[in-house]
Amino acid sequence: MVEKRDYYEVLGVERQAGEEEIKKAYRQLARQYHPDVTKEDPKVAEERFKEISEAYEVLMDKPKRELYDKYGHAGVNSQFQGGGFNWNDFTHQGDIRDIFGDAGFGGGNIFDMFFGGGRSRGPHQGQSLRYDLDITLEEAAEGMKKELTLPLTVKCDACGGTGSKSRKEEVCQQCGGKGQVQRVERRGYSQFISVGTCPKCKGSGKDIKDPCPECDDGWTRKRQKVSLDIPKGVDTGMRLRVAGAGEPSPDGGPPGDLFVVINVKDHKLFQRDGADLYVTQEISFPEAALGATIEVPTLGGKMAEVNIPPGTQPGDVQRLKGLGMPRMEGHGKGDLYVRLKLVVPKKLTAEQKELLRKFDGGDGSKKKLFGRGK
Repeated sequence: MVEKRDYYEVLGVERQAGEEEIKKAYRQLARQYHPDVTKEDPKVAEERFKEISEAYEVLMDKPKRELYDKYGHAGVNSQFQGGGFNWNDFTHQGDIRDIFGDAGFGGGNIFDMFFGGGRSRGPHQGQSLRYDLDITLEEAAEGMKKELTLPLTVKCDACGGTGSKSRKEEVCQQCGGKGQVQRVERRGYSQFISVGTCPKCKGSGKDIKDPCPECDDGWTRKRQKVSLDIPKGVDTGMRLRVAGAGEPSPDGGPPGDLFVVINVKDHKLFQRDGADLYVTQEISFPEAALGATIEVPTLGGKMAEVNIPPGTQPGDVQRLKGLGMPRMEGHGKGDLYVRLKLVVPKKLTAEQKELLRKFDGGDGSKKKLFGRGK
């Protein structure tokens, strides 16, 4: 398997590049690999054009770019319908048409030139669904199986999915049973042919004379259970795909997919930064001054020892290696960082006050350890 190149390297931009700079780089590379001008082998040009378009899709989408910057390719692969980029994931077709329309290449058939005619006119895949799921930080760390109950569209039992009370179907006269109609449009010297869903039969290719009262065109809603595998280390914004768990196809094609968008809820003790965790631990003045061994909580519920060196200052941070979150790439765990917070007692006994005065040079000596006092 060929390792993917860094998206910023693919487009030749810096990691801090803005949208305009990314768009400019994409326009230049897209023109370079157009089949009418490139000197590359057609197959090489096709792969290169797809590579730069995948990079453009991710870097021009703020949530995807944030995931990529944090986790690399592993963070964005789940954002694509097939677990990897394909042209159904590309949301910037308008940019491509603008580029090649301006250049005089006839942008209407760019996908035909590269990818053999674009979308199939056979059965369509069902609609994909989105489900937002809240999980705890512990669940994100451990991974789990989750059973979701979703309202999905299924065939009507009353009419057998025909949409007709008598179960009789006639061919739609407007589209001839194809479910699609063509529209031809001319722009200057270019001709654009668009294919859309038939407005009369809504893509079914059928003409129903006696609609079924129990459903809508042969379909009804029903709650279905879907099993979801949540991998260890998921983070907020990540999208998990369950293939075939979306809406069924209206014309016999494969069902759509279910995309579950993860939201990891805030934790009462821990803050997260990628694979690292942060926790605040209170310490006393004697512990900070003299040093001590203290225990701090970990995400798994166990306590871990932390050695506090003498002279520790408020806000100092101690690192516990390997006690953070699992990394999505599978390379171990992040770290747990312990922020040390000095706690000053609000009430002291007379004896404690006297000891502190002596410690601070308040016993008549000129030297002040704290540099203040009367």
